[in-house]
Amino acid sequence: MKKIELSSSLQLAPVAIGTMGLMDWGLDKKQLLSRVHEYLDEGLSTYDLADIYGGGECERFFGEMLTLEPSLRDKLEIVTKGGIVFDELRRPYFVSESYNLSKEYLISACENSLKRLGVESIDLYLLHRPCPLMDPEQVAEALLHLKTSGKVKHFGVSNFLPQQMAALEAYTDIPLLTNQIQMSVGCMDFLADDTLEDALRRKIPLMAYSPVAGGRLHKKALSRADYETLAVLQEIREELGAGSLDEVLYAWLYRLPGTVIPVTGTGKKERIQMALKALDLKMSREQWYDILRIARPPEVSKKYHDI
Repeated sequence: MKKIELSSSLQLAPVAIGTMGLMDWGLDKKQLLSRVHEYLDEGLSTYDLADIYGGGECERFFGEMLTLEPSLRDKLEIVTKGGIVFDELRRPYFVSESYNLSKEYLISACENSLKRLGVESIDLYLLHRPCPLMDPEQVAEALLHLKTSGKVKHFGVSNFLPQQMAALEAYTDIPLLTNQIQMSVGCMDFLADDTLEDALRRKIPLMAYSPVAGGRLHKKALSRADYETLAVLQEIREELGAGSLDEVLYAWLYRLPGTVIPVTGTGKKERIQMALKALDLKMSREQWYDILRIARPPEVSKKYHDI
């Protein structure tokens, strides 16, 4: 299976295994090791983690699995993220989640991820969320420290808007190789906020989390809008000869210009294989637009002249 080249020294699988729900997969360390080998046989070598997934337990569990077969590390691409923090609740009417992209915090967050994973370096480290208090000069210093110390090989961002990436790039020569964002038929913000065009300009792939709309279209109780969208998707599934609705949802993302790497959110191997099968589907322009027209939000219509 052909990998996606982000740089001369980093290639990712065309589908990334998302691990946010890793602790709910019902696997022990040996079973997870076996699963990783099964995925490698399919060409799937990229794992997406974050320090907040499972309160750090997902990174720790993945690292414990690697200790069973240390040589496996060099066969995988480890992607993880930092920057989201859970403060103590200061007031009853404030949520506890906030973001911290200070130099000290980013360095410590990355070092803690390395300890939990039990590895010497991270292949791709993402800034998990943009922060209104971000000092890009501090972030640049953190990236430089992590890179020159060998703790991180490559960097990217997650959920950043184009202008937020540009603000950071003004202070560093270290390339940002991807932007991981929510992308699906159920979340088309990327079509309205210039993120897609920005990725094309930078010639970087987008990593798409929740690529099948978080299972929203599989629920028994659907809204009228979702029911209408589902009807069109089912028609196109039959036209494409796809085996599942998820394959159509992935194919819709693959039809976009540039490169989209879906980050799966499931522990079920058969559902991950749907993302692979969709790589071979050839969705027409007309089919893509049929889905866009039925599912598009108002802001997309406004940007593209009420298509």
